[in-house]
Amino acid sequence: MVKNIVTDSVLLLILCILQQYAFSRLVIFGAMPDIVTIFVAFTALRYGQKQGTTFGFAAGIVTGILSGNIGIETLSKTIEGFIAGYFHIPEDSHASALQKKQLFYKGVFLASLTGRILSTLTLNVLSLPTAWHIAYSIGLATLLTMILAILSYQLFLKKILAK
Repeated sequence: MVKNIVTDSVLLLILCILQQYAFSRLVIFGAMPDIVTIFVAFTALRYGQKQGTTFGFAAGIVTGILSGNIGIETLSKTIEGFIAGYFHIPEDSHASALQKKQLFYKGVFLASLTGRILSTLTLNVLSLPTAWHIAYSIGLATLLTMILAILSYQLFLKKILAK
């Protein structure tokens, strides 16, 4: 367990750096996918709500330091980990592969949606754009994150969750 947490912590640091310097270049109409949210949701599903919240807090601090929005990032990533933890898959679970996949997608979707709503509403409070623009940016960012989640599940995470 400790070895997994150390490995996941190092991977989290690498993903935060990739998010800031590589995935931030994948902006499509003002929205970008969030690989850190996917990883926070994955750890919450794998280890539970407490560890998901802790990993979200750590991810928020690192992402916030790299981006300059430490408070908002820390809060949104912590809440993302907390929400994704509701879909925790215990180690001794008898859930099928399809059920695990559905729980993963639900966790990532709700975590991403909540994090985007929180970030959008708190980042620029004094100059909030129209409601349509807010819904558009949140919806598109969540959609891009879900596409990335589907790809990462099919390429990497399916084998890990199948155990």
